Amino acid sequence: MSELHIGIDIDNTIIDYDRAFAAVGEEIGLLPAGHGLRGKRDVKSFLLERSKDEADWMRLQGQIYGRYIGRAALYEGVAEFLRMARRGGARISLVSHKTRYGHFDAGRVDLWEAAMAWLESHGFFEAGGFGLARADVHFRETREAKIATIGQIGCAVFIDDLPEVLRHEAFPANVQRIWFGGSGTGAGAGAGAGAGAGNLVPHASWTQIAAAVEPLLHSNRGISGRP
Repeated sequence: MSELHIGIDIDNTIIDYDRAFAAVGEEIGLLPAGHGLRGKRDVKSFLLERSKDEADWMRLQGQIYGRYIGRAALYEGVAEFLRMARRGGARISLVSHKTRYGHFDAGRVDLWEAAMAWLESHGFFEAGGFGLARADVHFRETREAKIATIGQIGCAVFIDDLPEVLRHEAFPANVQRIWFGGSGTGAGAGAGAGAGAGNLVPHASWTQIAAAVEPLLHSNRGISGRP
């Protein structure tokens, strides 16, 4: 029986920036005081509507993913999921599409190093924590390189918050797709973990994702993403 190799995206899948966007945006002057915006989606819509381009939004993203990444939280349920996976003998890899440096960031904070430091501070590399190896964290500059890496390292399952990643024409056909979040728009009815690329179902929480993955951990089939 082969180990189940689970790949997971990092930003907005493991790391929850939702509250950080509104607070940091106001702190660095990109949002007006008392703006009343609550989360990432509201902040993005406001900035795009105000500036009519993506410059301010990209500027804020660069700060959130770098200098202010410490304001972000671990998504509820991730810790329990990772412990379950570890007990089940799964291998975990993290694969992220992230540029090395943030757009319009005069400080040139290394976003890959910032993310690694965040993961370390949350116990990802501790034997008594989640027990990942640093070599199992992969950063790629482009979406296409990320998708290629998912196949190259042999993931059997991949969890991501972006349906456009999971639906990408180059996404490996033998990798089961699990979509974290989403409103259900465009998702096909009756599908579940491993649904075809055009028939994704949103999992609203990590508890739902755990319920989808747990049977795979106990499967006698020994699912493997390797050819």
